[in-house]
Amino acid sequence: MSSQKTCAGCQNSLPRREYMICVTCKLGYDLLCANLTSKHFYQMDAESRIKWNCQQCRSKLPKTGNSNTPVRAANHPIASREDCILSPGEDSSVTMRIKNKCSKCHSSDSCVAEDRLRIIIKQEITDTIKSLVSEHLANLNHQVSEFQESLSFLSKQYDALILSVNEKSETINKLVSKNEKLTSQVKNLTDRLGQIEQNMRVCNVEITGIPEHKSENLLNTVQQLGRIVESPISESDILHVTRIAKLNKESNRPRSVIVKLRSQRHRDELLAAVTRFNKKNKDKKLSTEHLGLGGRREPIFVSEHLTLKNKQLHAAARKRAKEAGFKFVWIRDGRILARKSEQSHAIHIKDDESLKLLL
Repeated sequence: MSSQKTCAGCQNSLPRREYMICVTCKLGYDLLCANLTSKHFYQMDAESRIKWNCQQCRSKLPKTGNSNTPVRAANHPIASREDCILSPGEDSSVTMRIKNKCSKCHSSDSCVAEDRLRIIIKQEITDTIKSLVSEHLANLNHQVSEFQESLSFLSKQYDALILSVNEKSETINKLVSKNEKLTSQVKNLTDRLGQIEQNMRVCNVEITGIPEHKSENLLNTVQQLGRIVESPISESDILHVTRIAKLNKESNRPRSVIVKLRSQRHRDELLAAVTRFNKKNKDKKLSTEHLGLGGRREPIFVSEHLTLKNKQLHAAARKRAKEAGFKFVWIRDGRILARKSEQSHAIHIKDDESLKLLL
C-alpha cells in the first residue's frame, strides 16, 4: 500500500489493513470515507483494489451526477455541527464513530456532505442490525437444535418407560391372578387341615372347671363324673387324660382336662348323659360338689374337644347369637350350629362369613 498515516477524507489515523489507496492521487482513505463495507472490502480482488479511484478523482472524470461526491477540506466548505448529529435511536457505536469524525471535521475544517453522511450512517446501521440479527438467529438455531435433540432423547426415554411399565403391569396382573389362586388354595388346604385336625379329636371330650391340685388323680375324677351322670366309664375306656395349656395365660380359671375315650360312641354317650343330668337338675347342675372336690362350688362343663379355630368361632357365634336374639347355639361332631327358636331351621356356622347369617 502506502506509507501515508492519516485518512485524506477525515484526517483520522488509517487502520492497519482496512483502507484503500487511490490509484490516481495516491492518497489513503479508510473504509468509511471510501464508501466501502468490510464485507465488500474483503470480497474485492487484488486487481480491483489496485485500480480503485477515490471519489474526488472519479468526480474529475467527464460524467454527470457527481454532486454527492465527498471532497477534501481544501476544496469544499465545512459542514455544520447539526449535519454531524444523529437522530435519537441510532446505533450507539455508529454515533460514536460519526461524532469522532465530526470532531475531526471541525478541528481540521473538513467534513463529508450531508447526503453522503446519511448514506454512511444508513450503511453502518444496516450492517450492525444484520450482524446482531445474524448472531441472534444463530443462537436461536443452536437452541432449537439442542431442544430437538433433548426432545428426541426424552421421546425415546418415554417410549422405553411406557414399554417397561406395560411389561411390569402385565407381570403384576399375572402375579395378582396367581396370588388369588394361591390364596384360594391355601384357604382350602387350611379348611381341610382344620377338618382333619377336628376329626382326630372325634373321641375326645373337654372338661372345664375342675380345680387343680398337686396330688390330683384325673383318671378317678373322670370315672367319678361318669358315675354321677349315670354313664359309667371303666379304666379301659379311657385311653389318655391330661390337662392342656391355657389360651389366656392371665386367666385364673383352672386348665381344661382332655379325655381321650376308646371310641366316638363312648364320647357321645358321656355327652348325652351330661346333658340329661343338667336338664333334670336345672337348679343344681354339674359342679365340683358332685365330684366330691373341696372348696367353693364351681360349675363343670363337658363338651367336645374343638380345635383352636373352632373354639374362637364358637365364642364369636355365641356372642353374635346373643345380640341377634338366638336361643340355641350348640356343637355336634365338631360343627357349630345355631337356631333362633324351636321352630327355626338350624344354621351351620362354618367360618366368620357365616356369622352374618345370624340376623
